[in-house]
Amino acid sequence: MVIIWILFPSISLITFLIIASFHFGKEDTQFLINENSYLNQFLFFLKGTFIILSPMYFHFDETVSIFKLLLVENESFYVGLNFIETNKILQFGIILSTLSSIFLFLRNFEIKKFTIFLDYFSILILNYCFSPLMAFTIYFCFLHSIRHSITLIFELNEHDLKNGLKIFIKKATPLTLLTAIFCMISIYLLSKSYDLDNSILKVIFIGLASLTFPHILLEYFLEKNEK
Repeated sequence: MVIIWILFPSISLITFLIIASFHFGKEDTQFLINENSYLNQFLFFLKGTFIILSPMYFHFDETVSIFKLLLVENESFYVGLNFIETNKILQFGIILSTLSSIFLFLRNFEIKKFTIFLDYFSILILNYCFSPLMAFTIYFCFLHSIRHSITLIFELNEHDLKNGLKIFIKKATPLTLLTAIFCMISIYLLSKSYDLDNSILKVIFIGLASLTFPHILLEYFLEKNEK
């Protein structure tokens, strides 16, 4: 995945943003929705685009600067971004994402669905108050990942959460350590060509893309197997 990103950075970034939108929308909402229809899958995607579009809306120039640090040098890509920003397409996308959250909230309403609006306003406030990198880091670490980890703990042992937590830590620790080692090695190698901040940004986003693609594929095949 890293090699593909280096060879085709623009296509890789666009693909990553599209897949990430669906992934975040689905993972943050699926546990609230019983029906697994194509309409819901599309609504998950629209809801997830809010995470991608919000930093562009509140901090457009800073977000573009991050894209440039991710090896994306294709001028056509930035012409397209400027077209989206100047022609209010960005605002239209945010409106669509907001409407998808409202629809998911009202359809077969349950009290637990207030989580959808807690997510929405959390992402809104984070991106308004913080830089794109800081906002995404807080969202990813303290909203998305923690919730996903709790779901996995329940799946491992829903009757004994303490034991489920032990199993989760045991299974997650080797991969976490391995990922941390690769991150440190990558930052060290990149720091020879770029400054530390740029090296960290490249590792975070390209590394995240490299982890997200196989993660989503694995979930897809597991769901297909269950069916």
